[in-house]
Amino acid sequence: MTRPDRPRGFSLLEVLVALSVLALSMMALGDLVGNALRNHAYARDLDAATLLARAKVAELEETYEDKGFKDFDETEEGDFAGAGQPRFRWRAEVLKPSSAMGPDQLVAALLGMTGGESGSQELLSKLLGTGGQAGPAAAPAGLLGAALQSQLTAFGEALKASLRELRLTVAWKDGRRARQFTVVTHLVVLHPRAPGGARGTAPDVPPGLSAPAAQPAGSAQPGPQVPGAKPGTTPSPAGSQPWWRTGTGGGQR
Repeated sequence: MTRPDRPRGFSLLEVLVALSVLALSMMALGDLVGNALRNHAYARDLDAATLLARAKVAELEETYEDKGFKDFDETEEGDFAGAGQPRFRWRAEVLKPSSAMGPDQLVAALLGMTGGESGSQELLSKLLGTGGQAGPAAAPAGLLGAALQSQLTAFGEALKASLRELRLTVAWKDGRRARQFTVVTHLVVLHPRAPGGARGTAPDVPPGLSAPAAQPAGSAQPGPQVPGAKPGTTPSPAGSQPWWRTGTGGGQR
């Protein structure tokens, strides 16, 4: 009597190969998921750091617009614990312009000029459109160059004293990895609004001007007084008459 054939099973080698393929697939999938989670965490932290940096730059701009700049480089640092983000730290550097850059070069840089065209004559030639030409076209630049040299130097010195480069660095820890980025901008403060740290009642009013006095609610502006009129009365507009003069108002004359 013959026995029926049994179904053939998997050999040990086939099982080992299948387990190896499964293990490699699970490792690749785990690495992919891990990278996605790390990228999500980095994007979340970067978004938060960007918002914190914007707020800090605005705060520093307002601070230096109030108190002005010192005659040397300034450095500040701290964290964002007050904003509920103690993991993030900041460092602000306020740098003076390079001492090698003179007033003419500074004004030329603001006007987009470079190289040898940074002198007063070259600046005027550029502004007047003569382009260094000889003859009558270059006469205005030559005449105005000597007259405006002192004004140009004074303007450049004032601009150099009022211009600073602000470098704000925001740093945080992403696990064991340190992350950071730096924002660079420029501040120009010609007239500090509140030197000494006191903003006062009207910090936006330029120096030398007084703020308009606030009037109580419901009070009217005093109008011009007419001789013989009672105090506090306002004359009628030109050409108008009271109703008892025009014959209106119930027939009274």
